[in-house]
Amino acid sequence: MNDMKYETIKSVLLTFLVLVSIFLTWNLWTYQPKYEFIENTKYIQNVPVSNVDVDLATIIRPRQILIHKSNNHYGIVQDTDIYKFMREVKRWTLDEFENVSSTVPKNEFLTFLHGKGKIEIVYSDEIPIEIYRNIFQIEDKGIEALHFDRIVIPMEIEKEEEPFIYFVSTKTRKIYRATIQEGALEELEKGYYARAGRYMPFLSYDLSETKSLFLPARPIVLNRLQYYMDELNSDKFKEALFNDPSFVKKDVLAFGEEYTDGSRLMDIDFSKKLLLYVNPAARGTITENDPYLLQKSIDFVNEHGGWTDTYHFDRLEETERKVVFRLFANSYPVFNRYGMSEIIHVWGENDIINYQRPLFTLEIPDRVSLPITLPSGYEVIKQLQTIKNIDHELIEDLVIGYELIRDSERENIVILEPSWYCLYNGTWRKVVFGKDARGGDVIGLE
Repeated sequence: MNDMKYETIKSVLLTFLVLVSIFLTWNLWTYQPKYEFIENTKYIQNVPVSNVDVDLATIIRPRQILIHKSNNHYGIVQDTDIYKFMREVKRWTLDEFENVSSTVPKNEFLTFLHGKGKIEIVYSDEIPIEIYRNIFQIEDKGIEALHFDRIVIPMEIEKEEEPFIYFVSTKTRKIYRATIQEGALEELEKGYYARAGRYMPFLSYDLSETKSLFLPARPIVLNRLQYYMDELNSDKFKEALFNDPSFVKKDVLAFGEEYTDGSRLMDIDFSKKLLLYVNPAARGTITENDPYLLQKSIDFVNEHGGWTDTYHFDRLEETERKVVFRLFANSYPVFNRYGMSEIIHVWGENDIINYQRPLFTLEIPDRVSLPITLPSGYEVIKQLQTIKNIDHELIEDLVIGYELIRDSERENIVILEPSWYCLYNGTWRKVVFGKDARGGDVIGLE
């Protein structure tokens, strides 16, 4: 009897479990989330940080335009002047690219670049030809996998000569010549070359047989600026960067906040006003260079409205798949030792691995203080030549810019201090003079 009761109870339990299993399986296969939830998720994933959408030519801005006339050099550095100049050049049609590198011996390379009768468009780093195609009207479809950081425009040509321009890589000394239409140089001749003397005089600083830098020949007066920092909303970045923000967990930490969905991570550093987004799943074996890496980086920031201030392309490190954009103010680059003036991308094969950026935007200047006079290029060269622990072969660039400094007394105020900066062995360092030389990230101590 007891055995019969036990078997009956077991049969009932088994039947119940089978029915429950069937019910749950049916619910799982036939489950549909509410329509409102789908719409909300779609909306959240497309919420931009700002409504700013920046075109390619604005981000890929020349660092300077040099006019080499007679035995003098003049530099165009202001944003408005560079914009007007480039607007004219972008009207030209470029065609019939030809490799003429072998026609310029190594000992004549600098003369080819900077010799009299030339206008030289200087970019901060080498740019893939695929990017140039989206800036200029390039008809030649047969060139690819090339990188250039200069465009040289010969101005003193005879009337019967066919006009050319040259795309140049200063790293590899590759030179490609391209044809332009007849009469294309007339506007540059009248508006810029003939009136070169109205621009700032520059001097040549020869670093090697194949490398020269051009620096202002006179002291430069710039204002020390103060800006109010308007902090960006970290929740908007969460909504823009994670595939499904509803699965993201937020933790409040001593230094800021941390967001994660179990795979991706976004850290917010309150003290430095920085955002760091990490996507480890994007790592993988990379077998070849990606000519569209720079384009992908610009598109990535545009997709979530991330150009919240004036940023320009700074450098591209293809082997590391790293792209850097730099903050600009008053037409000059901004530097900060903690990364508060840079947008940095590191890419995997198809997706971004690391994304670091400032979590603030510079609002209307809080106050403009007294002007500061920066030394001329002559004084900077003299200063560098007196420092014993500097290897001059490691000097890559010298520019005037601003050092971004947090105000020690006011939380949301930053100071932009005019300074000379040197790109030394891959790192930007401030050039300091006399008693201000204190080592660290500066150049100025023996």
